[in-house]
Amino acid sequence: MRTATLGPAERTLALAAMAERELDVLVVGAGVVGAGTALDAATRGLTTGLVEARDWASGTSSRSSKLIHGGLRYLEMLDFALVREALKERGLLLERLAPHLVKPVPFLYPLQHKGWERLYAGSGVALYDAMSVSSGHGRGLPVHRHLSRKHALRVAPALKKDALVGALQYYDAQMDDARFVTELVRTAASYGAHVANQARVVGFLREGERVVGALVRDVESGTEYEIRAKQVVNATGVWTDDTQGLIGERGQFHVRASKGIHLVVPKDRIHSSTGLILRTEKSVLFVIPWGRHWI
Repeated sequence: MRTATLGPAERTLALAAMAERELDVLVVGAGVVGAGTALDAATRGLTTGLVEARDWASGTSSRSSKLIHGGLRYLEMLDFALVREALKERGLLLERLAPHLVKPVPFLYPLQHKGWERLYAGSGVALYDAMSVSSGHGRGLPVHRHLSRKHALRVAPALKKDALVGALQYYDAQMDDARFVTELVRTAASYGAHVANQARVVGFLREGERVVGALVRDVESGTEYEIRAKQVVNATGVWTDDTQGLIGERGQFHVRASKGIHLVVPKDRIHSSTGLILRTEKSVLFVIPWGRHWI
């Protein structure tokens, strides 16, 4: 495996190499799904190309909550299989796959009622920790702890004193999502994948009903390349239907977009040394530390 550089010269060479001979796989879109697909293909020995119309992770993959979590609230929905799988993946990222990018982050869950709420929420967090350990990859995070109201207010002074009776503190993980995607791309390139950003698919090559490649335009120079491939993967996320439309027909599958909202707030606006998880009427609200800001 060679060390890959993602520079302008390498980008130009990659586009030329992709147009030179038929690839086994051409992946369109370099978010986390596209980058991961390219890495998977390259490590299986397939000749692989990856093109991205803008920059690596420029869509949804750089606009996430940054959390790598098991989904504590899914325990309440009794979706144990989902939580178990997510906790195992969290542990793998923390311990083996990307420990330089994935770090523990503490969260405070304020308790508003005496007695039953501490027992109910505490049981859920205890089960969360137990499932993490039982996954075989859960020893990289501290276990939860119960806090008194006084201790909770010392940790998170922003909370209203008369609005809580205590708190639970537990740990999840967070990561630099855009950097993680870039490292997936870089690793794929180190295994021989040809990767190019600022390379927009403007059409597809067809033989009868079969897609056999794509017409790719270098956004910077305007040069167009015909890139042929045995398989073309559409990994363009919320733009999947637009990409499919370039073929000139409706696809078999359609993306049902969902929207989340993240507000970025300066760190000094909320006085707390820990993240917060707060219940709403229908879901939960996270307040997540991120550098000099809260998300």
